[in-house]
Parts: sequence; structure tokens; C-alpha cells
Amino acid sequence: MKKELTEKQEKVLEFIRKFHTANAMMPTVREIAKNFKLSIGSVQQHLRALLSKGFLVKRGSLSRGIDFPNRKTFTPVAILGSVHAGTFLEQIEDASDYIYINTDITRNKQCFALKVKGDSMEPSGIVEGDTIVVSKGEAPSNGDIVVALVNNESAVKMYFKEKGKIFLKSTNPKYPTLSSDEYDIDIVGKLIYLVRQYKG
Repeated sequence: MKKELTEKQEKVLEFIRKFHTANAMMPTVREIAKNFKLSIGSVQQHLRALLSKGFLVKRGSLSRGIDFPNRKTFTPVAILGSVHAGTFLEQIEDASDYIYINTDITRNKQCFALKVKGDSMEPSGIVEGDTIVVSKGEAPSNGDIVVALVNNESAVKMYFKEKGKIFLKSTNPKYPTLSSDEYDIDIVGKLIYLVRQYKG
């Protein structure tokens, strides 16, 4: 089957595979073009060849809409910007990208993803640059990690509820616990999955 591809097409396909393994998402045309120092048109030509020969399939019109034909149990989850594990600097943004998550994880859930900034959750294994997948509207239990709006600014924290009050705790002790007595807290959803890019 490999003999059906030109040397350049094989290299493009291999780059797509490695990119997906490292990032849990497909590369965009621009990312492929940048890697090979090719024009957008040249990359599109290679992708059309890979599609026509059955090595890739097209899934809708998403910017990362190429996919592998045997990867049919994965669902695109929108990355809605950034969430802060630390100080609050910005709100959740509009969709900026997508990652593909096993459908068994996202089934029957309304999910979105966020990039993590800050260090307040590092002791729990969530570090800056991670992508977290959140089940929107899912009621958390004590000890769950959640995304919350605190005075309308996004944060990722550990959730606790005692005597009708909500407490959001960081696993990094240098950050104080937030309580619903002092802040307007709205729980957006519960963390269900984490993706980390290997940086080498």
C-alpha cells in the first residue's frame, strides 16, 4: 500500500501521524506547510492525493478536518481558549481549535476543551500548557477538579461543598482557597480528561 504514495506524500503522512501522536489533534494545512517549507497549494495537493488514495478522510469543514480512516471512534472537541490555574486574567474565549477524544470518554456528555495557564494545580498533575476536557454542566462531587467562573473569570480548581457553601481549592499551597462567601462562583463543568504535549 505504501508503494501507492510518492516519497513526499509518505513524508507528509508520517508528519501527520507524528503530529497527532504528540498533540492529540490533526495538523492544519498551515502547520504542514511550515514544517516542509511548502506553499499552501502544494500541501493541499498532497492532501488531496492522500484522500483519494484512502490514507486520509475528510471530516466536515473543521480547520483540522483531516482524519485517519480507521479512527472512527473519536469525537472532535472544541478548544474554547484558556483557563487559569492561578490568578485570573481572562475569560473563556470562543472556539479556537479542536482535539479528537475517544468517543467512549465523551459519550452522552456535552464537552469542550481549554488550555491551562498558571501553576496552582501542578501538584495534582495539571500544568501550564495542558489541554483539559470538561463535561459541561456535570454536577461535581467533593474532590473533583472543575472549571468555574469566579467573578466571571475562568479558573480550574478542586471543588468542595460544605453546609451549602462552595469552596475552590488549589493543590499548590501558595494559592488561597476561594469561597462562595467572598466570590461569585459558577461551576461550568467537571474535568474528565487531560491531554499533554510532549516537549522533548
